Amino acid sequence: MIWCISKYALPPKYGAQARLFHISEELNRLGLESMVICSATNHLAELPLQENMFRQEKVGDTQALFLKGLNFSNSLSKFRVVSWFYFEWILFQFIRKKHTQFSPKPDVIMISSLSLLSILNGYYAKRKFKAKLIFEVRDIWPLSAILVAGYSKWHPFILFLRWVEKFGYRHADIIVSPLANLKQHIKESIGNVPFLFQHLPHGFDQHLLTTPQKLPPEFVEKYIPKDKFIFGYIGNIVSAYDLDSMIECAIQLNKEENKIHFLILGDGEYKPVLEKKAQGLTNVTFIPRIPKSQISHFLSFCQVATNFLRPEPLFKFGVSPQKLVDYMLAGKPIFMSYTGYKTIVEEINCGMVVEASNIPKLIEGFKQMSRLTEVELFEMGKRGNDYLIQNLEWSQLVKNNIALFKK
Repeated sequence: MIWCISKYALPPKYGAQARLFHISEELNRLGLESMVICSATNHLAELPLQENMFRQEKVGDTQALFLKGLNFSNSLSKFRVVSWFYFEWILFQFIRKKHTQFSPKPDVIMISSLSLLSILNGYYAKRKFKAKLIFEVRDIWPLSAILVAGYSKWHPFILFLRWVEKFGYRHADIIVSPLANLKQHIKESIGNVPFLFQHLPHGFDQHLLTTPQKLPPEFVEKYIPKDKFIFGYIGNIVSAYDLDSMIECAIQLNKEENKIHFLILGDGEYKPVLEKKAQGLTNVTFIPRIPKSQISHFLSFCQVATNFLRPEPLFKFGVSPQKLVDYMLAGKPIFMSYTGYKTIVEEINCGMVVEASNIPKLIEGFKQMSRLTEVELFEMGKRGNDYLIQNLEWSQLVKNNIALFKK
């Protein structure tokens, strides 16, 4: 039995982080029994109200165990951290005495951040069940909180999280991550302590190839402009992404280029700020969140898909936004505002990467891409799509890394 544990992991039907569910599904399809353990509350999704401490549900080819959680409104809420501790308390109760009601004891335990705190319960379960412990790091905490959110590295809670992170690196049997250069950060964190690391990139669900859903005609009529060169963005609209730079570029391009238009699809606490900055612009349209199954159809109206990241020092360890997979799946060229470790966009030449937050260079990049021919854009997008289909389908990724999940 393999337990895949993450507070924020959710089945694809609920629309949030589905990575762990895809991994668990493929493990089950390959004959290795697996289940996902996650929280019954998530600020990015609507979940059924859960009164009981535990609720089990069969989702696709995997079992999901939902642990009762605390609700909070957004990622900046002070209750977010409280919800971490609440999740760990319920998880501890499950490991200590309740697991027999829902699952045989595990042979392998995969802990995926966030929350970072789950590695402590993972280690407890490792000792209790004599299981193999996999520590998956998706976000580098607490370094992200220090460099992105501006927390002091001497804050008591940050110091505690730093200790938890190092504890995880030292006691996991293997560390995995979609961040290609995370091993450099691990070395900087724990020095010469030996560790095993495996890069496990984001994949895509093969069912999205056969069951795309179209946007309603009235949605298209309302939000998609005609006869424009469209740069599209999808994702959470939070301050961590540098959409401010996109708006700054749009302000200048609104005066110089009537051909270029920006579509920003998604919701988040930073959206009102951006809408205020873009007030009066005729080349920017904000679009509410849509189901993931409709993303490919939305992107079909865009000539180029975009990703804007701030120039953060932590990106020297790599970056792997899930939206890049969505863009490649749709066969779209990718325009990235980014400075850091080499990305897949550069590796396979499926788009353009421009220095983060450099407005003159970004504007010139937008102009250059808008002048490419349809054939050039198609070939650029096809390189990304071909690589994705050949290398990053979840069944293939899990099969190629099956040794990770065997004791």
